[in-house]
Amino acid sequence: MRVILDTSVIGSGHISLAGSPAKILIQWRNGAFTLLFSQKTLREWIAVLNRSWLSERLAQSPNRVQEFMDAVIMHGELIHGYTNVSGQVRDPFDEMFLACPRLGRADYIVSVDKDLLTLGRFEETEIVTPGQFLGMLETPA
Repeated sequence: MRVILDTSVIGSGHISLAGSPAKILIQWRNGAFTLLFSQKTLREWIAVLNRSWLSERLAQSPNRVQEFMDAVIMHGELIHGYTNVSGQVRDPFDEMFLACPRLGRADYIVSVDKDLLTLGRFEETEIVTPGQFLGMLETPA
């Protein structure tokens, strides 16, 4: 299974270890799916995870963000290339999350972003909430 996690899922997964986003990150680390990312999404994740308010919240485990980024680089799949997805979503900022599945043949985008969720699907990629995706991961095949 090939999956893109939007920035809000990555951030939430670091803030609360009890929520669906954190459980999804654990599932990824356990090999349940392939995490796809582009240079653009990676830069976004780094910028958000290094914001001062988040760093303060993560002060008890100062290496968590760096360990996550190292794991992404080592075990995630970097998507290369360019594709034009302009106009496919209301917020142009979210376009990076639509380019990645087209180039990387993703099965799912996991998001809490209403602009992405409203689409429901982008080409062959289903767009789901963290709770929906976690349910898929935990349901025996």
